[in-house]
Amino acid sequence: MMRKIVLIGPMGAGKTTLGKKLANELDLEFIDTDKLVATENGAITKIFETHGEEYFRELESAALRRALDQGGVIATGGGVVLRESNRQMLSGSTVIFLDTTAEHVLGKVNLQKRPLLKDNPERWGQIYAEREAIYRSLATETIFTGGKGIRTLMKELREATK
Repeated sequence: MMRKIVLIGPMGAGKTTLGKKLANELDLEFIDTDKLVATENGAITKIFETHGEEYFRELESAALRRALDQGGVIATGGGVVLRESNRQMLSGSTVIFLDTTAEHVLGKVNLQKRPLLKDNPERWGQIYAEREAIYRSLATETIFTGGKGIRTLMKELREATK
């Protein structure tokens, strides 16, 4: 059976960085749904500016569907969990919630590439609060990434994906 390990969580939690390393270790394909959207449609900030968030969410759902069909380690955008159809698509996969806090994120993310934050970085906490219960409800495992080193996090991810 095709393995599907899906990383969910807020922007800046480490989904892409850790996902690439995990895929490499497990000899699986790595797929980043935001990168799929951007490769086919241009920069996500431009999509938001030109077509709005709803249009982006349509593209994101299509990217998630393709990624799940392909299998591997899948890093999702922070808001992928907002749509019921996406939440249903995730059932049956190993879903790992990479949890963190604003203090561990805001110093390291490029806010210009984050359309929901670039005008108001403090919004991170509000977005997190709106989504946290959804992340937790979908997760088969939760790993707190804030302030931990890569080696420690990779050990926790290996345990979570056994």
